[in-house]
Amino acid sequence: MFANAIIDAIAPLILEVLSPIARNIGHKLGETLSNKSQQWVEYLIPEPNQIFSDSTEIEQAKQRYSQEMIEYAKAKDARDNELLKLKVAQTARRIELQEQEQRDRRKLAALQRDLMRELQAKEIQVKLAEIQTIWDKDTWFSKLNREETKQILLEQQHRLLILLSPPKISKRCPETFCEDLPIEMRSVGDFLRQHYPQQDVLRPVKFYSDYFTESIGDIDVERLQRILSPVPTTILYSDISDYAVTFRVGFWGFLNNQEVSLFSTKVFDWEEAKNALLASGVSEKKALRMIRQLIVAIHKLLAGFLADLYYLNIDPGYEPQLFNLRDELAEDGLAEEWVKPYFDILQDIQRRQREMYEQELKKLIEQVEAERESQEAAKAEAKRQQQIEEAAKCEVKSPQQIEEKILRKTHSFKCVKTLNGVGMPSVDCVVISPDGKTFASNSSGNCSKLWNLHTGEVIRTFSGHSVAVYCVAINPHGKILATGSYDRTIKLWNLETGQEITTLKGHSSLIRSLAFSPDGETLASGSQDNSIKLWNLKNGQEIRTLTGHSSSVWSVAISPDGQTLASGSYDHTIKLWNLKNGQAFRTLIGHSKSVSSVAISSDGQTLASGSYDHTIKLCDLKAGKEIRTLRGHSDYVNSIAISPDGQILVSGSGDSTIKLWNLKNGHTIFTLTGHSAQVNSVSFSPDGHTLVSGSNDGSIKIWRCDG
Repeated sequence: MFANAIIDAIAPLILEVLSPIARNIGHKLGETLSNKSQQWVEYLIPEPNQIFSDSTEIEQAKQRYSQEMIEYAKAKDARDNELLKLKVAQTARRIELQEQEQRDRRKLAALQRDLMRELQAKEIQVKLAEIQTIWDKDTWFSKLNREETKQILLEQQHRLLILLSPPKISKRCPETFCEDLPIEMRSVGDFLRQHYPQQDVLRPVKFYSDYFTESIGDIDVERLQRILSPVPTTILYSDISDYAVTFRVGFWGFLNNQEVSLFSTKVFDWEEAKNALLASGVSEKKALRMIRQLIVAIHKLLAGFLADLYYLNIDPGYEPQLFNLRDELAEDGLAEEWVKPYFDILQDIQRRQREMYEQELKKLIEQVEAERESQEAAKAEAKRQQQIEEAAKCEVKSPQQIEEKILRKTHSFKCVKTLNGVGMPSVDCVVISPDGKTFASNSSGNCSKLWNLHTGEVIRTFSGHSVAVYCVAINPHGKILATGSYDRTIKLWNLETGQEITTLKGHSSLIRSLAFSPDGETLASGSQDNSIKLWNLKNGQEIRTLTGHSSSVWSVAISPDGQTLASGSYDHTIKLWNLKNGQAFRTLIGHSKSVSSVAISSDGQTLASGSYDHTIKLCDLKAGKEIRTLRGHSDYVNSIAISPDGQILVSGSGDSTIKLWNLKNGHTIFTLTGHSAQVNSVSFSPDGHTLVSGSNDGSIKIWRCDG
């Protein structure tokens, strides 16, 4: 351990070297975490390279991990509840529950690593086959051990690989640097084998100090990634000139990112540090030895820091090992203030990971409960339908039964036409025109199409977007078509001529939903950039941007009086906005997952919302109070629409069905089947006698009733 006076002499030089690289690496990984929008299981079980991926295997892996997460969450919840009830004296039981928690966490972490390794198997086999070619083409690889490389790829246990390159030392450095430092660097391996042993369950590290026969540079790290990309890897290397040291790290496979990340420290002026040590009374021989010791210690710190970061990012319950090594690092010459930035970053990422993980566990439990409730509701609905049918056989009927029978008779929809010539793997949006003669949809080739509702023939194609169209809307006068695209723009078209009128630009991500005001003078657009924009259609200018949702806006609807806009979001909420001043005056909560669709009844009294939680909620628009929840779908509710007479609600779902509901009592009237994949969009004709639906099976269906 260095004396305090010696530490004080070189502290400014060391802090300037150690702090920035810790912050930069932490910022890189933290930024990735902040941008993560997918579920935890999607994050831990990544989609492998498309060349090697098998969607069935990936889905099976996700299902296995999700099920284990659910089981763990249930057990954890039970343990937490029991711990709260335990008396202070019940120490043995408390310890037993804590040990169970540790075992379950380790089991979950081990499963996740096994699944990752299984999914990498095909890519590894390809890399093994490429080794011979790569070695023959690039002479640099001849400096590496080919058999050792094969063994690394064939390793059965998922573990972090850490490679230490010999430092690149200038010939003008002191002889002791050239002779002694390479030998002393081997202690980095001793450090890792002691604290991160390769057979460890929680933090296994496979370390090589002799994999490279000579010093390497950034381009060599990128070369090596070509062959070892399936293996999460960290490489430590450094350059030592006649007066300074630069520490470098390269890694890939962190946060499921296969790209190489390269970082380097500011230069450590070892010559200035030596002079400071000499000034404090240390001999030159000892000063050089202390500087070498610091160089080795910094390599240990970086290795431990990156190992902890890797395992922390795949196991939110992981406890960083560096937290237990303060004394050892201090004995190697690293004062506590020098390593504090590393501990701070580990603690910050640990906190964020656990918060995200707890949220995902909560969502999984809610999902299980929602699915259970949905199944119970479906059984109850089936029983109710049976009772209705039995009651219908009786001569005496209640007014409610008579009304239900009339609705069923007047809204008995049948598929009259299936259109398969859309050219899209998925039809995301359909909308019927106000005159009930045509309808529009997104289509292939970055286009949208206008169709004859009676014959099913294509009338006109609208081309102009640079990428696919996601949503369409027709203005109340039936003269203008609006299309929203993945290219972040909205285009307005003359429906009669097919000519483009204008392009509206301003959103920074794809347009998910469009809605015209009743007077046709304003267009509202909801986007994946979390915002809603209002556009003046007389001049094509943006009126204002409505912000408040914390995630994508999936659906917008405007009330018949043109006063209120409703928006449904991926953040699970619905917001109501004053269309004149753009202020949000109410936020509706209740759905446990994304709100995918919103609709307002023709009398402006009822707001309906469809959600990924498999339910539809009806709400009093003025009071903001929930009226009832409609259950019956067994998968996401993707789209809803209310009939012009306000009696019927139609819903399209991920369960491939369309349901018709009695809006007054929430009962299911009919379930329409025919699509072979999820139904993305549904639309009523103005007379309420025709439905159009678009699906992931690539088809559009037209449904009619005789009522």
